[in-house]
Amino acid sequence: MATEAIANTNTNTKKPKDMSKRKRHRDYIFVAVLLAYPVLQFVITWVFVNIGALRLAFIRVDRAGNFAEFIWFDNFARVLRNIFTSPENNTGVSWLNNNLVVVLNSFGYAFITIFISLPLSMLFSYFLDKKMPLANVFRVIFFLPNIIPVVALTMSFALPLKNVIGADMFKNWPGGQMYVYLYCIWAGLGYNVVLLSGAIGRIPKEIYESAQLDGAGYFTEFIKITVPLVWPTVVTLVIVGLTNVLTLYLQPFLLTNGDDSWVTSTIAMEIFIGTSRGNTVQYPQFAAKGLLFSVIWAPIVMLVRNRMSKKYDGIDF
Repeated sequence: MATEAIANTNTNTKKPKDMSKRKRHRDYIFVAVLLAYPVLQFVITWVFVNIGALRLAFIRVDRAGNFAEFIWFDNFARVLRNIFTSPENNTGVSWLNNNLVVVLNSFGYAFITIFISLPLSMLFSYFLDKKMPLANVFRVIFFLPNIIPVVALTMSFALPLKNVIGADMFKNWPGGQMYVYLYCIWAGLGYNVVLLSGAIGRIPKEIYESAQLDGAGYFTEFIKITVPLVWPTVVTLVIVGLTNVLTLYLQPFLLTNGDDSWVTSTIAMEIFIGTSRGNTVQYPQFAAKGLLFSVIWAPIVMLVRNRMSKKYDGIDF
């Protein structure tokens, strides 16, 4: 009898272990199936595509587009020389050449995202959450630019201004670039407002009621309660806005009817227009430019994300 009891005990202890292993294996298979598609998509749409671009940044090609020789970092040196020592200067400022203006135009989108567009979106979202009259109507108005095709939207923005200011509104710097920034602020507010309104709407009303009992006004509520509690959404919007520095090209391209003038051009727009012209000799230089600014900007974006995420770390509801 004692032997049978020991055998039964060993059998019972083995069963849970076997079940636990089978459950783990099923979990691994389930996770592998879920990750298969995004990993495959990443390999095909990023790794496969960019391997050629990475190689292109370190070589020289002939006019037929054939490999000529490895020149390593010469393309990067040429990009930097064009930015800082280009003889093309129509700005009226001795140290500010046309190529440097393109870089400043691109990095300006980070400034307007963090210091103009996002604060305005926060304020609008906060007051819309306070059930101001016609709050839902204003939400729809803010969001309209995001459901209208960008071609129609840029046309509806530019045509009235051209009728008032003139057809050469995008011909002079920095005025022309300011109009592009103004469009981006106007068109981007709705997207930010929708996301921030959703985040603010999740804040329990009891928190606001408790603050009001303590004598807190709207300003105190906004700074001490709303901003900290929606901070993860703010960080996400900042990171998305910072990526526009190296990816935004369609808006200025459409606003200026495809004009490749340095006045409103961006880094991405230069690469887009340059490669679309089919001049294969310049492909390595464009590849080097994209890689150079990616290597510079990516760590900055990650650092900003890390610093901002720590500001209200641990605050939740």
